[in-house]
Amino acid sequence: MSLLIKGAKKVLLRGGKIAGAYIAPDLMNFAAKMGNDLLEKQKNLVKIPDLKNVRMDEAFRILVDDLNLIPIPSIAKPSIAYAEERENDVVYSQPRFGSRVSPRTTVKVYYLTQEVVDESKQMLENEVKQFKAPVVVGGNIYEAREDLVELGLKVTQKLEKPNLKYADKEDGQVTRVTYSNHHKIGAKLKTGERICLFYVNEEVIGDSKAIKAQKDRNRKEKIEKINEVRNAVSKKIRTGVVDIKTMQKKGRKR
Repeated sequence: MSLLIKGAKKVLLRGGKIAGAYIAPDLMNFAAKMGNDLLEKQKNLVKIPDLKNVRMDEAFRILVDDLNLIPIPSIAKPSIAYAEERENDVVYSQPRFGSRVSPRTTVKVYYLTQEVVDESKQMLENEVKQFKAPVVVGGNIYEAREDLVELGLKVTQKLEKPNLKYADKEDGQVTRVTYSNHHKIGAKLKTGERICLFYVNEEVIGDSKAIKAQKDRNRKEKIEKINEVRNAVSKKIRTGVVDIKTMQKKGRKR
């Protein structure tokens, strides 16, 4: 909205010369309406939850009854990563888990049939590859998980605990990738390996911001106390209350 208002302040003549500053009432009203409509739309958006490994019937109940969305069942393609999964488990969706959408939005829910699970097991037996570990840190947890699953990896995710370093992260952002034993992954991975994606959500980010704010307050208070002591000493020196030579001697002893 601010860009439209700024644009309305300048009226251009032919040739691109600025005629002068002027705010068109109609354009101002239009910009304000657009801004209000956008805010209202944002408030009405719903977040698609992480439904991975949730049974199909339960996933549909959540999407329909709790979120007022329209789920459409779709069978996932066989993948090495599905070799140990269960029939009727949800594996991903379009739009992706974590996406914010309007009510009544159609959501494709991809799930596993027993045939897909069996084919996935066969793929695992016949194919083991080694490949360069993809870079997913900093990306979205759901996109990263889908990409890694497509490579034949078995992926789990774990929420980080609040920490100062997470105050500036985004909701759903991947912070690190490890093996299932939490050791750092190597430069290359193999088909069928288990890895863990660590990520942050809005709650962790909020708590991390609170930690950062408290640390900033503590640092500010410490600086203020140091300045108070300095000012007090300077005042005493100026008024002759403090013996400068005595202070110098004490300083040398230290």
